Amino acid sequence: MLKDKWRNLFGIVIVFMAVFKFYGDFFDMNSFSRYIMVLSLGLSTIMIATDLKKFNIVHLFVFVLAGIQFALSKNITMAYVYYLCLGLYTCDFRILVKWFMIFNAAFFSIYLVSNLLDIHPTEYLEGRNDFGFGNPNSSFICMFLIWSSYFYYVFYSKKKIDFLVLFLMAFLMYSQTITRTGLLTAIMTALAFLILRKIDVRKKKTAVIIGIFPIFMSILSILVALFGNGDYYLNKILSHRPLYWHSYITHPTSGINLFGYTPNIRDILFSQRMPLDSGYIWTLYSMGIIVFVVIIGFLCLAIYNLCRENQKDKVLLIVSILIYCFAESILVDIASNISIILLVYGISKFDIRKIDFKKISLSGIKFNKRKFKRAKNAKGSIS
Repeated sequence: MLKDKWRNLFGIVIVFMAVFKFYGDFFDMNSFSRYIMVLSLGLSTIMIATDLKKFNIVHLFVFVLAGIQFALSKNITMAYVYYLCLGLYTCDFRILVKWFMIFNAAFFSIYLVSNLLDIHPTEYLEGRNDFGFGNPNSSFICMFLIWSSYFYYVFYSKKKIDFLVLFLMAFLMYSQTITRTGLLTAIMTALAFLILRKIDVRKKKTAVIIGIFPIFMSILSILVALFGNGDYYLNKILSHRPLYWHSYITHPTSGINLFGYTPNIRDILFSQRMPLDSGYIWTLYSMGIIVFVVIIGFLCLAIYNLCRENQKDKVLLIVSILIYCFAESILVDIASNISIILLVYGISKFDIRKIDFKKISLSGIKFNKRKFKRAKNAKGSIS
């Protein structure tokens, strides 16, 4: 029990530092980033070492894969985030989400106060209020991190005030920022909540359908990038995102590859005016096909098993982030996606040591023998 308390405390510290690092871009405090990384990795190492029984050989395999991807591309994002997730997986997830929500609410409130005091003055982009964040979308994302965490926390609540708060948060922020993607995400998350509350997610077919949601969103994003770049209305609705996505993944010399590129690839090949606002396309492009497939695959497995265990609140949290990832690059980052910790949970459900390869091979031989006998009998009857 004492170890659990210490691990939870270390986990809360890591979450605080992740949120602090995230807001460091807005408060101009990026000088602490390197120290935060080192301290976070150190705490995560202690947490992993004191609870090794939670991990299997597949966890190690994914870490080695992330290390290879880092060595080949010089992009440390996956290796760093995954290692922190391994440590945070030893903690109570609900406690982590609670403090993630509290820290985000605290920093967001402080920033709004600084905006009112004109320390970070408001800039209006075509009549849209950015609350001093420099971009209306950024301010909505900061609110959404609190909103989605709170939604997870009150999923089973029967108090109407909880859901009234959720509605007011989304409505008031949209009324100022006019962020279409944020509003659509909030609406779709609310619909997902209503559906999850009504259905029995423990049924295998239902769990499979919900479980493939990351694959569906990935394919949708890729199809839009490949074939929607020239569609006027689609680009208008999505603020020219399809056009930018297409430019990245079909670049003549630096398109999609197996292991991705350095984190500053956008600055090297493109410009700040060509953002890649998509968690799916950005992860696929910057981290490569192999890492992207691993992330999406194990997220599917995580959602499937959470459904089978009837953990609807966690399913909604992941789904809400996955919806927003269609238009914002927040997939592989603890500071903007606390549900990424559940990737490790998905991997834990795929323990290669529990697979009976001998049984699989024998069943395959039996199947082939049966098939051979049928073919032989059929041949004999024809002759």
